[in-house]
Amino acid sequence: MFSYRRIALGAVSALFLAAGCPEYDFAVFEGVDVFFQNPSPEVDVLLVIDNSGSMYGYQILVGARFDEFLTYFTEVGVDYHIAVTTTTIEKPYAGGDCTQADIDAIPEAGHLHLDTIITPETANAEDLFDDLVKVGACGSGYEQGLEAARMALEPEMLSGPNLGLIRGNATLSIVFVSDEQDQSFEPVHHYTNAFYEAKGNRSRDVFNASALVVTDADDCLLPVAGSSVGSRYMAIAEQTGGIVSNLCNTNFAETMAEISFNASRLRDTFTLSGKPDVPSLQVSVDDRVIGCDAGEWTYQLLVEGEEEKPVIVFDRDYMPRPNTQIAVRYNYGNGDPEQFCTGIEEEEE
Repeated sequence: MFSYRRIALGAVSALFLAAGCPEYDFAVFEGVDVFFQNPSPEVDVLLVIDNSGSMYGYQILVGARFDEFLTYFTEVGVDYHIAVTTTTIEKPYAGGDCTQADIDAIPEAGHLHLDTIITPETANAEDLFDDLVKVGACGSGYEQGLEAARMALEPEMLSGPNLGLIRGNATLSIVFVSDEQDQSFEPVHHYTNAFYEAKGNRSRDVFNASALVVTDADDCLLPVAGSSVGSRYMAIAEQTGGIVSNLCNTNFAETMAEISFNASRLRDTFTLSGKPDVPSLQVSVDDRVIGCDAGEWTYQLLVEGEEEKPVIVFDRDYMPRPNTQIAVRYNYGNGDPEQFCTGIEEEEE
């Protein structure tokens, strides 16, 4: 989570004169954008794992990546709650390789698997996470992940069997893991609204969803029959600023770390309010001015639809620490990325 504000030029001049910054020569820029790196101190994570017949292999891969999933929670000291539910709303009948005991072990719709929430104080959390994610493959083939998540977050569930899953000041992240399209009855926006209502806050920062789903069925390497693109899960992730990743990429280390990064509300990318004259860019974190040749950040134009957004992107190894201020000063120009750090004289530290 970061906050952003645009400071009027006159106010900026007064601010920096008053501060008497000794690190660099004072200069007046046409544009100044100021951001704050404010990750979430508390994050509640609900993983919704498909437990239909084709999913067990994927559950093994996800369960082995607990350390990667905690990467950025640990990095910034996030107080996390992590729990798992399934995509099964109505339990199927026993049959084939699935015994009645297997069916009975499936949690009721919206209930947490093993009635368990992992926190930073949980003993043997890595092994427990593996157990939680392995929800089995005897669940319904009529996967309803969005509905299952909605049910898990109903008030009577949060005050009853799922007590402790959601905390008032924590941000909420829901991670959908499935090799099939969601078949919940309501349109996607219905569930998006329900998840925001569970937080009692419509601010974009309080909730996001991520989708580890089939993005292209032709890419699946595991021998899975009937896989389908999870476009409904992808839609809710895109609407809420979450991560969309291909389930068929069986190396999940990077994916799980990226979901952790997104859930923590850390940012490595900062959107400028105007296109800069690129050689004039001056980036500082707190009082430290960082030259373009330091290898810590780059300037890019991100294309979203027909719009080009000028952004500063920090290398993850040099990403601004929590509770730091990022200031980007520049003169206005055409924003041509080809002009980035080309040896044109820049402001010196």
